[in-house]
Amino acid sequence: MDKFPSPARSAATTLEPRVSAIVVARKLRAADAAKIDLCLRSALAEALTDELIIVGVGNDAEISSMLRAFQADRRDVKLVPVASGASAAAAANEGAKHARGRWLLFLDPDVVLQRGAVTRLAAAAGNARTPCILGGRLTDLEGRDRAGARRGALNAFSAIAVAMELPGAKRPRRRRGVSPTPVAAVSGAFMLMQRSDFADLKGFDEAFVTDAADLDLCRRAVDAGGSILFHPAAAGVQFERAARSHAQAQGLALFASKSAKTHVERAFAAVARPALTLLLALKDFVVGRPPLR
Repeated sequence: MDKFPSPARSAATTLEPRVSAIVVARKLRAADAAKIDLCLRSALAEALTDELIIVGVGNDAEISSMLRAFQADRRDVKLVPVASGASAAAAANEGAKHARGRWLLFLDPDVVLQRGAVTRLAAAAGNARTPCILGGRLTDLEGRDRAGARRGALNAFSAIAVAMELPGAKRPRRRRGVSPTPVAAVSGAFMLMQRSDFADLKGFDEAFVTDAADLDLCRRAVDAGGSILFHPAAAGVQFERAARSHAQAQGLALFASKSAKTHVERAFAAVARPALTLLLALKDFVVGRPPLR
């Protein structure tokens, strides 16, 4: 990859950038260096990406040094350091504040895009109801689907479905090469939306420490009359994650609390955090691998 943008990309960035890619590098260690390098380069390789915002949160010295060097090598990369205690949602919001593009692409640092994924997502928006949130297909290194989208209406009990990856609550049936499919939610690991829609929704709820801020944003978009679309032809590969049951339970429990509408849902929300922590720990023990999310 060239150290500097092409003349066409440089000309585009003198106007309003088309896509601002936002990658939150949070608490990464030296072993994560190769993954995030691939992630950043895949985002910049997308034809519509005119700028890349990297938000650094509490990373190892080696990762921080690498990110500074990455910024120094390119005019279309901006590194935004934030306090080490910032939540993932707060860091993503900070990245959005520095973005100038019409579109915001939120990408986890362990996701590597397949060429053309962002172009397909942006084209899929079409005349969809706004606010519109789009997500693509994520697979692991062996080509197995991750939970990139979820069907059915979101409610407090969706937290259990997400935590346990229950069949029928996890993702729509995969059909490669077809039109985008309306879903209830897409993953914040690979999410695209217009900057104006993100502003109208007031961004991610910063009370979510790690997980479920994407579910909450999708729920609020639907409540506002918008649409959530999943495009199986827009794809990326996501590396395996370390187990994080306690942190994941915090976000899912908060989502359950914010989504609860009935008496039964509110009763579940009251005990959601310890219940979800136990369920996630048992799943990790029995299955023997980190949660796929």
